[in-house]
Amino acid sequence: MGSRMYVALVPPAEVLESVDDLVERMRERQRPQDPRRFRWIQPGDAHITLAFMASVADPEGLADSLTADLERVPPVEIGLSGSGAFPDPVSGRMLWLGIADPTGRLPGLARTIRSSAHSAGAQPEVGAFSAHLTLARCHRGDLTAEVDSLSGFSRPPWRAREVTLLESHLSRQGARHEMVAGIRLNGLDRTQFRSPR
Repeated sequence: MGSRMYVALVPPAEVLESVDDLVERMRERQRPQDPRRFRWIQPGDAHITLAFMASVADPEGLADSLTADLERVPPVEIGLSGSGAFPDPVSGRMLWLGIADPTGRLPGLARTIRSSAHSAGAQPEVGAFSAHLTLARCHRGDLTAEVDSLSGFSRPPWRAREVTLLESHLSRQGARHEMVAGIRLNGLDRTQFRSPR
């Protein structure tokens, strides 16, 4: 079986810190007996998924394909704005922050990455792309109050200059993410490569 991997945009340190602070405040407000049983993201794990692959047999080949296909893709401007829940706030299973995409380029970037992954032999998850930053997963329940309390949350746009190839390790304590490669947008060189265990 291959590695569980995804390609994501990782916000800069100051945005990660503000998301971590927000998650901590939300976590503190939750009652221990809440039947929705929230599973909040871990500190420093905030990201915007562009493509997910349940099993990648050749991570280095995937990184090479992404590097080649993204070398002429310019950086993207994105920010955080608003909130929501999947599939909807009344019967939500995932609480998220919205992504401000002033240039409208994120869907095209996601398509390029999925196509590149497919060319490398990986099988990216299919479906409509919906840019978001996951805060928590939970048992199905009404998330209207949480969505409303987060609706005014925003962070100014930043320039994302690279995508990150991450390996996801699942455990009873939740998912742990490990960077495999950083791939520059509008650049040829990967910032690092590490073979998954």
